[in-house]
Amino acid sequence: MLFTLGMPEVALMIGIVLVFVGNKGWSRETITKLFHDGTEKAASILLIIGGGGAFGAILAQANIGEHFATYVSISSLGLFFPFLVAAVLKTAQGSSTVAVITAASIVAPLLVTLGLESETGRILCVLALGAGSMMVSHANDAYFWVIAKFSGLPMREMLKVYSVSTLIMGIVSIGFIYLLSLIIL
Repeated sequence: MLFTLGMPEVALMIGIVLVFVGNKGWSRETITKLFHDGTEKAASILLIIGGGGAFGAILAQANIGEHFATYVSISSLGLFFPFLVAAVLKTAQGSSTVAVITAASIVAPLLVTLGLESETGRILCVLALGAGSMMVSHANDAYFWVIAKFSGLPMREMLKVYSVSTLIMGIVSIGFIYLLSLIIL
């Protein structure tokens, strides 16, 4: 019972019901405006997430990892390969979640080739994937638009501030992960 109540869909529905029960005095116009405003803000974000998810699923089904192993000498890249794959995917399609999941499916068969087959190596690989998924958030990232819409910042300012900061965040993260790998591997 508690697990069911804790599911995000159920918890959100309970919250919506409580809002309407607590505000019985709302007019039909007020409710319509609330739904319209919420849909307007969420629709573009959901479309971007859906498009990114579809792109990621196509890449995952293409077995790109096997192609890399066959045609490219990646063993010298080690920890930087998962980072680069996640960074390219994040920048191309926008979603950090889709980038990490897709990059993981590409990199998993290559862990031995990359020298990351140990438990510590796999942990470092996951960290590198996470660092890559933070790279270059821009107009195709749903979270970019969440920040832009709710802060009221124009796109030009978002690109100057937020996109550059995510680039720096990813580079600094992989730098620290690499230093960590030198210590613990």
